[in-house]
Amino acid sequence: MFIFNIFVYVKLILFFLLSFQSIEKPIDSYFDSSDEIFYLLYDEKIEKYSLESEYKLLSSIEIKYSINLNLKNFKFVDQHLLSNNLGGEILEIRGDSIFRIDNSYNHKLQLGSLEFIRNDTIFRYGGYGFFENRNFFTYYNRKINSWEFLNIKGDIIPEELSNFLYYKTKDNIYILGGFTIDKFNNDIIHKNYNSYKFDFKTKKWKHLGKLNNHIERNLIIPLDNDTFFSFNKQNGNILKFNINSNLIEEFYKTPTTKKIQSSFLKPFVHNDNLHFFNYENNQLNFNSISIKDFESSLRKTDSRNIYKNSYLFLIGICLSFIVIVFSIIVITKKTINKIIKINGLYFYNFKRLSLRGKEEVVFNIIFNQSRNNVKVDNRTITEIFYDENLNYTTINRRKNESINKLNDKFKILLKTNKDIILREQSEIDKREIFYSINSKFL
Repeated sequence: MFIFNIFVYVKLILFFLLSFQSIEKPIDSYFDSSDEIFYLLYDEKIEKYSLESEYKLLSSIEIKYSINLNLKNFKFVDQHLLSNNLGGEILEIRGDSIFRIDNSYNHKLQLGSLEFIRNDTIFRYGGYGFFENRNFFTYYNRKINSWEFLNIKGDIIPEELSNFLYYKTKDNIYILGGFTIDKFNNDIIHKNYNSYKFDFKTKKWKHLGKLNNHIERNLIIPLDNDTFFSFNKQNGNILKFNINSNLIEEFYKTPTTKKIQSSFLKPFVHNDNLHFFNYENNQLNFNSISIKDFESSLRKTDSRNIYKNSYLFLIGICLSFIVIVFSIIVITKKTINKIIKINGLYFYNFKRLSLRGKEEVVFNIIFNQSRNNVKVDNRTITEIFYDENLNYTTINRRKNESINKLNDKFKILLKTNKDIILREQSEIDKREIFYSINSKFL
């Protein structure tokens, strides 16, 4: 009887252990689109499935050596690398073993950060640690097997945020909404309505605008470089974002969208099919639906802009445009069909007027005085032509000839029949002559 009881107990224990093993759930998943292979990470094994053969199991490799780490704290970076959710540690999968390759530590400063690969480099952005949100990038430097800060350019830096919605494309990452921590009370958070884009080529942030509706982190299903699916946390409706068109389309929830939203592993799109996963009766079920069929089954309830256009910015552009146009008009009025002086040179309709010798001296004096509404007396001009070997009559004649030649020259250059240098008799003494530039050409 005693032996029988022991046998029963052993059977119960074995049944319990087998049952526990049968309900083992995967920790994380990764899809390698180049080979169309889907990876599942468990505590003690890694499974590979062929997407091309409708999730046919290709292999199940038991992890023989995992350096005594709790893999529940890790997630796939790619099919060969795992990273610690707490930060720092990077593991490499080699056959049936896992090795730690980094020289860093679990700093716990970027909990819940974004993690992604760009050009074979692992990046992290944001996260939380020691009562603060982060707003910087770090990247894993394979040369030193450690993490370094990414230096960025420009003056725009997003707030220190948590739980924001994000979307990554080839060269950009977008962050929308989320929450900030109160500066004076860490227990209080505030909604953030700003939206930003980071360009990896220029290493600069750009402020896109204020959100029309508050957005926080939710499931993201990328469709293409511009578009992704997400969900409305308040009502469970599915949202389709077009980031470049600044547009959100909202659709009523359906039984299929509910299953996608509750997918046990992260859904993904490949070859125009949406793949998602449900865990039922202790079994992981693989599901897929064509994007065309999925979208045709949706019924739109609303469409709206993601963020507001900055009216102040638009007003600023309009005002700047008006100022520029007004300036052009003013400058045009002041320069077209006018003689202007730039750096000692004279121009008419942007063509240079060539003056030489005494004619340049005469014109300089008359032009400069005329711009100040002052007329030049005859004596000042006559002194330019003074020659002790000549009598006054000859000097005066040469002066008059020079001014006449100047007027004839300007008539040709300016294509006018009007004199440019005007003579005017004094009202007090008719013998006194004053010179000025015709005001129509000033």
